[in-house]
Amino acid sequence: MSSLKWDGYVHSIFDRTVNLQCRTNDELYTIANRQMDNAPNTLITDMGSFSDRGLVVGDRVYAEHDRLYVGKALVLTLRDVRVWRSKLPSYADDEGVLRSNAAAAASFIEIHGKAGGMKRSAETVNSIDQEMERLLRERSTGLLEALSKGEVSFATHYAIQLIGLGPGLTPSGDDFLVGLFTVMNLTDGPLFQIRHVCEQVVAAAADRSNPISYMALKKAASGQVRESIGEFMHHMIHGSKTEVISGLSRVLDIGSTSGTDIALGLVNGLKLSIERNGR
Repeated sequence: MSSLKWDGYVHSIFDRTVNLQCRTNDELYTIANRQMDNAPNTLITDMGSFSDRGLVVGDRVYAEHDRLYVGKALVLTLRDVRVWRSKLPSYADDEGVLRSNAAAAASFIEIHGKAGGMKRSAETVNSIDQEMERLLRERSTGLLEALSKGEVSFATHYAIQLIGLGPGLTPSGDDFLVGLFTVMNLTDGPLFQIRHVCEQVVAAAADRSNPISYMALKKAASGQVRESIGEFMHHMIHGSKTEVISGLSRVLDIGSTSGTDIALGLVNGLKLSIERNGR
């Protein structure tokens, strides 16, 4: 949004964020308060709540003279905006550190992750929820096994079947893929050479999920993810267990089950990378 040539409308309004649809490139952008971390297509502001500012879905949004006008209720000055870009680390030179950190992260998720999405809930009694958990488990396992064997067409099939599957504004299957796509975009990583799978999956995603989740998938397919995810990946590859758990805690705090679903995609992707490198 730094180009100041911007025209669109309010797509959706939440307490901590407002999503904007751009008419020029058909991408979704977000205005967020400072409780949120940096992310692709996101402008962090000093605002508190957005839900009580009189904004209406469909309000016109445009930029003019260093200002962004959001309907008639909100004007933001863009002159002093600092540009943030997502940056992922390269894959580990020392897989010993990564292996140890991956084990620690997996154990932490098992204890502290939120169940109900990719993480199985011991209290699930509803038959619909049980079937959802079964499908998530079956398709994510099939995806990881296909990637392990280098079977790209099967991997693409299972990944597409995950899109839109599960609870949440960003469905659990989508969030798992965001984590996995992040790992596949680590330069020099064992999965980097087959990262074109990400683009193939995204090409089929638009009609299978909602625009908010689709945009997260689209960005992750090219290695563009929110700051907390990038920092966690850096700690996994270079950090101590204390740094790993601190970074993981931030990821787990994303959404309801989204953080756990993303984290499971990240950790399973890293475990798969270690396995492929060990052959």
